[in-house]
Amino acid sequence: MLFSSLHYLHKRAGMVQVTSSIPVTQQNSEAEGADAFSLRTRDIATDICRQAKKIDTLIESLPGASVAEGSQEEEFQELNRANEQATAELQQADQQARALRDRLSMILKDIADKSGKN
Repeated sequence: MLFSSLHYLHKRAGMVQVTSSIPVTQQNSEAEGADAFSLRTRDIATDICRQAKKIDTLIESLPGASVAEGSQEEEFQELNRANEQATAELQQADQQARALRDRLSMILKDIADKSGKN
């Protein structure tokens, strides 16, 4: 939005003589009338302010944005410990599942061998 607004302002602005010592030598062929340009620039300014407020609101709603750094570090450490515990539990469950799979595979192989001999 900011880029398109700046592009509009750059392309649609009329040349205005600011000082008598520096004359306007070339007019902008794409320039809008002064009233339309002024109205549009107010709209752009309003949109930019509205977006800035939205961004501020989003930043303030981020978790931990108002929490002290030390408190955030403690929470991070706690989450890290919980993650490590969950990882250990997952690895243990994986080992148990692999052991059960291997045992079941041996039982099925024994059954297949016995049924093949009969």
